[in-house]
Amino acid sequence: MSAPADNGASVTRRDSAIALIDEGNALEEQGRALEAMARYDAAVEADPRCARAHLNRGNLLLARAQIDAARSAYGQAIDCDPRYAAAHFNLGNLNCHAGEFERALHDYQAAIGIKPDFADAFVAMANALDNLGRAAEAIESYERALAINPDYAEVHFNLGLLAMREGRREQAADCLRRAIDRRPDYAAAHHALGRVLIRLGDLAAAEASLRRALSLVPESEETLDHLATFLLMRDRPLEAVQLIVRHVALPSTWGLKTTFANCAARTTFVTSDPRLRAALTAAITGPWADPNELCRPALSLIMLEPAIASCVRLVNQRWPERAPKAALFGADVLAALTGDRLLQAVLETAPISTIEFEGFLTAARQALLETAMSERPQDPADRAALQFYASLTRQCFVNEYIFDCTDSERVAATACRTTLLALLDADAVASPLLLLAVAAYFPLHTLPEPRRLLAASQPGPVDGVLTQQVREPLEERALRAGVECLTSITKGVSQEVRDQYEQNPYPRWVKLPLPDHGSALSFTEQLRLKLPLARFTPLPDDSRPEMLIAGCGSGSQPIFAAGTFRGVRVLAVDLSLSSICYALRKTRELGIENIEYAQADILQLGGIGRTFDIVASVGVLHHLADPFTGWRTLLSLLRPGGFMQLGFYSRLARRYVVKARELVAARGYGSAADEIRRFRRDLVARDADPMLQWLSNVPDFYSTSECRDLVFHVQEHSLTLDQIESFLAESGIHFIGFELPPAVTHAYRARFSGDPAGIDLRNWARFEADHPDTFAGMYQFWIQKPINH
Repeated sequence: MSAPADNGASVTRRDSAIALIDEGNALEEQGRALEAMARYDAAVEADPRCARAHLNRGNLLLARAQIDAARSAYGQAIDCDPRYAAAHFNLGNLNCHAGEFERALHDYQAAIGIKPDFADAFVAMANALDNLGRAAEAIESYERALAINPDYAEVHFNLGLLAMREGRREQAADCLRRAIDRRPDYAAAHHALGRVLIRLGDLAAAEASLRRALSLVPESEETLDHLATFLLMRDRPLEAVQLIVRHVALPSTWGLKTTFANCAARTTFVTSDPRLRAALTAAITGPWADPNELCRPALSLIMLEPAIASCVRLVNQRWPERAPKAALFGADVLAALTGDRLLQAVLETAPISTIEFEGFLTAARQALLETAMSERPQDPADRAALQFYASLTRQCFVNEYIFDCTDSERVAATACRTTLLALLDADAVASPLLLLAVAAYFPLHTLPEPRRLLAASQPGPVDGVLTQQVREPLEERALRAGVECLTSITKGVSQEVRDQYEQNPYPRWVKLPLPDHGSALSFTEQLRLKLPLARFTPLPDDSRPEMLIAGCGSGSQPIFAAGTFRGVRVLAVDLSLSSICYALRKTRELGIENIEYAQADILQLGGIGRTFDIVASVGVLHHLADPFTGWRTLLSLLRPGGFMQLGFYSRLARRYVVKARELVAARGYGSAADEIRRFRRDLVARDADPMLQWLSNVPDFYSTSECRDLVFHVQEHSLTLDQIESFLAESGIHFIGFELPPAVTHAYRARFSGDPAGIDLRNWARFEADHPDTFAGMYQFWIQKPINH
């Protein structure tokens, strides 16, 4: 029997529907989606059995993220025409979009059953299989797509990515080159090839690939980030900085901001550039990295300002004789200092970390004192320079009054303080310059009844000083009573260490680089970013990991962890109440709620009845009487499969610190602030001493509490890699890797190519012997406790 012929009405409906669909397609190409949908709706009304009309409606609904409505539309298309391969394929794409990969596989298989040469369906099916972790089947599906279309560049690219992920680098490079052969302008393939070639050690070709990718898509921040990181790895940080600044005036993503800051931190600038100044100022005030790391690069830019540089040189030529104010400041110098936003940013956020600039600021402080004491009418230039003087005063508080001070200067500063107190007693208003001069020599919160300083309204820059030196310290003082004492403090070394850190919050910090809100990753993801080649077993569930930070100091580490590891809950403990209260104030200031602070002694933590997924103790255990006793205690608190971050001083890298400590002992320097200043003054006088050359390059040399910690600590050990390796072997703990700059890890892998993950501590010992400053900061590394431990 023959099929019944269409009657005239059905043909008319079908033709009408097709005409409406064509109109909708044209409107969709013009970006007029609402009008296009109206045509598709009309097509369905004209011919409810028109599968193509239902399909087009589904596509628009999916584009609007109306998943359920789109799924219904695709289902109606399939009901109208069960052999409609495109409908099954698009339904599969929808299910992939919704994360329902098993359902998507069923849809793609249906499409291929109808149309066996449907290359796109094989590709989509491979993508779904990959998402399901079925890599071998995904590769097979990609290869079937290539059998249909050997020139399918995206398939060669995807095979390259799979090979990259599985460590098959040579094969990955071959696949990516095939993708590029078929599509020379394939930016993503050039980018991926560059990253593979880095791992293969073909660095010239890697750089060429990354630069080609960037030339094709200049706005790609991901490519820009990777190329800059590559240049940093090659010890070419200035090129990296110039590359980023040239492409984007101010980096927008957090990743690119931190890459810019990391490159800038390793750069000494020799030419001035307004774009660099603006970006570096933003990096410090942001901040995009630890401002301490950006101080020296910023000073190199500031010293390119002729008026400032000539003044700095004048001071250092006369040192230790102090240049009087008349010789120090002309109107042009004060104007340049006050108008320099980069200088202001540095002064207010981190201790100045060069001997040369510290000398200049020491002289500038004395000039401020001279101005405040003068009985002559105030110079308009000094009034205009209030912002600079306020920033200088804030610098004095940040570095805890480390600047050298002559006897006559101290007498004058004391007289200014007496004058200020008399004005307060008389309820009279002090001039801003007098207040700043006193604050540049004495913390205002140490004056009798410091709240009196807050009663009178002061100009903006001075109010910032009052917040820093009165409001915030008083807030910290009020917090002390509410801090829980979790354990007792062991007599002896623990008490002595606590007493040292009670003198100042340690370390004092102003700003901390925190990722953009909402960009936190899981702990596993973050560790993989830090150590991409490391071998470890992920936490079974890191949705809400519990973390202990043993020796939290003034809070930078727990605050960073709380904003970096998604869902983490932190217990942060320290011996020092001063440090904990500083941490509490900063935590509240930042609105962070997932940190619990307590006073505790590491040696007593075994009795608290809690265990943790992550334990961190960086720069702490080497201040115990026996570091390994403390390490064992912390290991007892770590759950099986948990991770630990540690930091120990390197005996080799600390060689000059050891000599400095010997000098301190031999000459009988005490650890009080005046004695620390005397030690530094005597050391600076020996300007050719290698010990000074080393110490003056360490940021810790430039603030009182950090210099005390560096050279005058009541208890300190430094370790060797042999000791660390022995302890790990004895404890059955898995070493994961060091946290090091990219240039160091690249140099290590170039020498020890058989250890790409960098976990052979004997190799590292050989590397350190040849490069003794490799671990100048610390041995900072991650370990994992076996699950069956």
